[in-house]
Amino acid sequence: MGTPQEREAHVIIKLPMQTRRWLIVLWFCFLARLSFYAMALPLWEGYDEWPHFVVIRLMALHHQALVAREAPILRDVKASLELAPVPWELRNYTFPSITQDQFWMLPAKERAARENAFRTMPNSWSREDAPGGLQAYEALQPPLYYWLMAPAMYLMRDCSMSLQVLVLRWLSVLIASLTVPLAFGIGKEIFRDARTALGCSALVAVMPGLALDVARVGNDCVSVVLFSAAIWWGLKKTADHKHWALYFGVIVGCGLLAKAYFLTLVLAIALFFKRRSIPILLVSVLVGGWWYLRNLLTNGTLSGLSEAVELRQVGPITMLKQAMTISWPRAIDTILLSHFYFGGWSSLTVRSWIYHVFYLIAFLAFLGTIQLLRRKEIEWLGIVYGTFWLGQFYNVVLLFVRKGLPGSMGWYMYAVVGAEVSLCAIGLFRILPRWLHRGILPFGTLLFGLLDLYTMNIVAIPYYTGMIRHRANGAIAALHFSEFKAIGFHETFTRLATFKPMSGDVLIVLWSVYLLATAAIIAAELTICLSAAAASAERKFVDRA
Repeated sequence: MGTPQEREAHVIIKLPMQTRRWLIVLWFCFLARLSFYAMALPLWEGYDEWPHFVVIRLMALHHQALVAREAPILRDVKASLELAPVPWELRNYTFPSITQDQFWMLPAKERAARENAFRTMPNSWSREDAPGGLQAYEALQPPLYYWLMAPAMYLMRDCSMSLQVLVLRWLSVLIASLTVPLAFGIGKEIFRDARTALGCSALVAVMPGLALDVARVGNDCVSVVLFSAAIWWGLKKTADHKHWALYFGVIVGCGLLAKAYFLTLVLAIALFFKRRSIPILLVSVLVGGWWYLRNLLTNGTLSGLSEAVELRQVGPITMLKQAMTISWPRAIDTILLSHFYFGGWSSLTVRSWIYHVFYLIAFLAFLGTIQLLRRKEIEWLGIVYGTFWLGQFYNVVLLFVRKGLPGSMGWYMYAVVGAEVSLCAIGLFRILPRWLHRGILPFGTLLFGLLDLYTMNIVAIPYYTGMIRHRANGAIAALHFSEFKAIGFHETFTRLATFKPMSGDVLIVLWSVYLLATAAIIAAELTICLSAAAASAERKFVDRA
């Protein structure tokens, strides 16, 4: 991409010492932030966390390389769902459980009795099937993440469930942290400037939606990293690296074994690279194609998604007719809302005007980006991002036909966060006046940083500790100082440590580090991107485009 001379100059990036130091600072701060997220989230608060956990358990302790989607859950997991508070989205499940809202309204003695019963469950329950019909439904997912986590689970086979969950979350965070240097690599290939690329990394590092998505037991941590790696590798030149297609195919093949939405990347590669995509796709099929062949043979669908399996007898004409009845503006709004911030499985949200600020910025960036699609690098990012949206629209149709829900999971969009941030920066550089260019990335980082601090400290922690609850319409009540005062600072973190193998004091320390890390990322972004050199690079980019 670009001229041969440009490609040759940027194939191998030798980062200056100062750039390496800044990148390490951002990477470390991202890890610190996500570590607090992993510790602060209540048990099973992550999206579909308990079924992901069960699949890992069955692989590690029952020695199952592939777990059947009809496999029953384990006895201790079922007991935990009955004893610990469950996320809001599980309020209508058939097992006897209570939500976070209900848990903190119980008398203190009953809460303590529940936690004591949880901590004293026999270890043998981790190997016993639970009665009641609940299934490990995330076994429908490709197996790569579970294979990676199974050895750690085996080593922890005699540890408590709460410790197992936290360690798996930490390991997921370590994997997900690779997103920061990969976002830098994507930005470096696009802007040819390390300072602007660092700005893109800083923005990624303070996104609360990304933190919530990957700081849990779940396969998105692997998927985000592999998708980012594929986007970055697709920006590298093709002519001078004889193994370029082989490496690309291996990355995509591993991605296919991590998440079904990598099928959209297969389409993007075919559209962009055309005949050059053949060796890439052949390798990716050799690595990950067997999983999808297995899906076709066992459940008659390519993706293996629950909705796709349930609707496999519905013809394309019927699906198309149903798609035409969907309120697509509402569906897109749902995707964007749950992308910018959707607080875990308890569906925490913020005021609508906050989302609309982000919508406006995204719309301006889109207008600017479409003017630059003639550049090959931008075209590649645009095709990857566009085909991923097509995948989201397909999921909207599935969910609407099956459940009547006009929307999809916006947190899936973090798979393409590396492309998204660079595209937004490109579009805003193009459409906004030059005198604003120096502040675009710092402003974005500050905006997401403030969103993160607000949602964690004014929404999530108060909700997880019983200060605020869902209203009848599902919205979260506003926090008042009197509610915080009634509980107190130390008791807040003591409550946050409930059903976890730690004290409230440990969480206070981690919370302090989280605050410092978030502030440090914002300060680093201001220092990096407001420099004259960064502004000069941005001007050159816009002129060249």
